[in-house]
Amino acid sequence: MAASQNQKNKEREMTINKSALESVMGERGRLRTAHEMLKAAIELDNRDNFSDFYVAVGNYMEAGMGRLDEQDIKMLARLAERIGSPNKDEQAIIDEVYRRLDGNRVHLIKYLACRDALITDSGNSAHLNEYESVSHAYIDYIHNDMGHHAPSTDMARKLFLDEDWIDIADIDEDYFVIEKELYFKLLDARPEAVPLGMSAEEYVEEYRRDRD
Repeated sequence: MAASQNQKNKEREMTINKSALESVMGERGRLRTAHEMLKAAIELDNRDNFSDFYVAVGNYMEAGMGRLDEQDIKMLARLAERIGSPNKDEQAIIDEVYRRLDGNRVHLIKYLACRDALITDSGNSAHLNEYESVSHAYIDYIHNDMGHHAPSTDMARKLFLDEDWIDIADIDEDYFVIEKELYFKLLDARPEAVPLGMSAEEYVEEYRRDRD
């Protein structure tokens, strides 16, 4: 009887952990798709009437990049707890992730200011040019400095238990309702000329099913 209950507990833990991982992967996938669509948009020759799309991307990025920051800060704090007294190499790894997050906040603040300017006056060509310029720099930073960081990931894999990952993932159903609605609005605002990102198709299918 006890053995059977232990097996059920293990299966439940595996299900919860898988759910946490899938939730994070879904978030990061949709966020990556938003980056790719924005990058594709600002590289088009004809970008007339893109203001609503740019604002929708900005609204999604505000939520998605903010949550990514919170998750990574929580991961770094948990790493510090597990390590205790980091050696020189471990501290350098942690410092590098903090540097990346600090840079992200600087770019995000500038980017959201440009989004706000478009909300105030969407037809202002100076606002549009500034938004696209700042977006280009931000996407470049995301792709080159906010991607997978193997040293910190490897360290976390060695030190974290399943419950650590579940806590860091922070499965918040209320947030997911908001996040997915922002994503749907982004898809609705996408101009036909803007191609979907490479990882967007499955999310578009989910979007269509939810709207049927």
